[in-house]
Amino acid sequence: MKKLLVAVTFMLVGGCANLKYPGWQNVSVFNSVDGMPCTDYGKVEQCSDTDEGDCKAWFKKRATIYNTNAAVVRRNGRSSSFTGRYFVCKDGNPIYKSPTFSKEGYTTGSNTVTGQAFLTQKGGGVVTCAGNPVEMHPNTEYFNQLVDDVANGYTTMEKLSQDEKNLLKTGQCDAQGNFEFHKVPSGKWVITTNVSWDVNFVRHNGFYYYADSEKQGGYQTKEVNVQEGEVNKFIISQ
Repeated sequence: MKKLLVAVTFMLVGGCANLKYPGWQNVSVFNSVDGMPCTDYGKVEQCSDTDEGDCKAWFKKRATIYNTNAAVVRRNGRSSSFTGRYFVCKDGNPIYKSPTFSKEGYTTGSNTVTGQAFLTQKGGGVVTCAGNPVEMHPNTEYFNQLVDDVANGYTTMEKLSQDEKNLLKTGQCDAQGNFEFHKVPSGKWVITTNVSWDVNFVRHNGFYYYADSEKQGGYQTKEVNVQEGEVNKFIISQ
């Protein structure tokens, strides 16, 4: 009787998964899709489960939500969780090749870049990035993916070459939200920082009231063009 109940439960759970994520069992999981006819969907997610098999099944189900049929799954470098990047792989797609590092376009110029990051609240108050890190990286496919991979644990800063590290600029916003970088090569860059604040409010759970808060604002990003001989000052706001 117990075996029958287990079998029925398994069939119900599996059947529900098949209805909610049709075709998920046909999704392929790879360590890499280099050299395969695949297109990067541009979506990266983390699975909090520590069991590799469970996470791979989770990524396969999630892939169906994005109409993709493949996922590259790797263990998160900073924890025991897993990170997955989704792809569409089929005959006729261009052969996928992971972006490679190049200093091309970032070898000349030694510019000073300044700016300020802030957001205006609905009530008119102004919040800056005061005290928060501010970062610059080249606006290339390789570096955009690299920054994403570092944030998601695909790789770590320790694994980067010195040339790569030299093109990842890090600073800090002062009390007024101003920032400054020196010796920045000319070229197209991305500047990112965090402008956020806490909003306090009162919740009610059906029995009593209690104080709570939530974050508003968040990461702000601006694509800029750093030019030699120009005033490279940029405002990051909305």
